Amino acid sequence: MKAIMKHFLFAFVLLVGVLAFAGCGKKAKIVGSWDHSGYVYTFNEDGTGNYDAVGTKMEFTYEDKGDKVAIKYTGNTKATDYGYKIEGKKLIIKDSFGNDVEYTKK
Repeated sequence: MKAIMKHFLFAFVLLVGVLAFAGCGKKAKIVGSWDHSGYVYTFNEDGTGNYDAVGTKMEFTYEDKGDKVAIKYTGNTKATDYGYKIEGKKLIIKDSFGNDVEYTKK
């Protein structure tokens, strides 16, 4: 009985360890450059990025929250959450008016 408990405990600890490290090094799914008619969002792996509005660039930091991305543009005091989803090579992001805008992965 003691041997069974020992094996069970070892398997449990191993499982917890694997689950704890499973997400390490996993890159956010939003990372990359996304274009919509010359308007380009670029999300870097380090949580920085920029928005190029047909030649006018705005730098930002961001946090990928899974179904939302919190973007804080340089000079702003707080981040704004934008809902998004990714379908293949398409990033569909809600703009500040609540409209879906579709960007294509570059």
